[in-house]
Amino acid sequence: MEWISLNNGGKMNGKIICVNAAIHKVLLENNTIIDTKVRGKLRNDKVHPVVGDNVVVNTQTKTIEKVESRRNYLERPLIANIDKLLIVMSTSIPVFSSYLIDKFLVIAFANKIEPIIVITKTDMISLKEKNDIKKYISYYRKLGIKVYINTSVSKIKNEFKDSVVALCGQTGSGKSSLLNRIDASLSLKTGEVSLSLGRGKHTTRLVELLEVNGGLIADTPGFSSLEISVPRKDIKKYYPDFNKPCKYRSCSHIKEDGCEIINLVNKGKIPEWRYENYIKFMEEVKS
Repeated sequence: MEWISLNNGGKMNGKIICVNAAIHKVLLENNTIIDTKVRGKLRNDKVHPVVGDNVVVNTQTKTIEKVESRRNYLERPLIANIDKLLIVMSTSIPVFSSYLIDKFLVIAFANKIEPIIVITKTDMISLKEKNDIKKYISYYRKLGIKVYINTSVSKIKNEFKDSVVALCGQTGSGKSSLLNRIDASLSLKTGEVSLSLGRGKHTTRLVELLEVNGGLIADTPGFSSLEISVPRKDIKKYYPDFNKPCKYRSCSHIKEDGCEIINLVNKGKIPEWRYENYIKFMEEVKS
């Protein structure tokens, strides 16, 4: 996160790290934090700054005067300019879900964000269950996606340096616990998991960027219910293992004769679970 100093009448570059009603907390280029409001002209132009936005701040009036163009932008939750998406997935309570991982991968690839998978609670499952999980880990790594076990804290910590990282996953999957292990000063509340529902209680209400190891990380409540905002015809583009020539350029890889992807699934080159997740996405997205 580097800025070119403005040195112009109290104007400084910064990044929004928290939004609470009308107050926008901004980390300035000199590493100080200031509470700001949006300048009237921006409000009139219907510009709505969000967490992660790079902005120009008038430090004298404590107003945001400009929002820089965004590299990427997510609506649920509202956050912009993400470098990496840390996908935290529990092996037990809540149960492991390759469907949810694949959903987050599509979102990451569609927004040009590097996805990183972190598997938690491996001490709560049997040896057989661990072996079952390994087949997923092996395949994701084959696709060039980084996968860490939550015991690899030092390696995970290194991913934060000079990056804006969004943290996502099921409620109760161990996101806050993981962050506390990486940086105990965060002291984030950890949620209990409802055994009856297999879901945890939300313990983080606001999207907020926190400083960790030379970077910024966001805990993003509600991310597990995020809907894919990708056109149906484009979903296949964000499956790197589906990047194979088909008989038809517009092939949807669902039931077309001569589809190479279906052929690879039948041959065991693409796992059935991976293909079934794709079909489920295509059914979920109507247009």
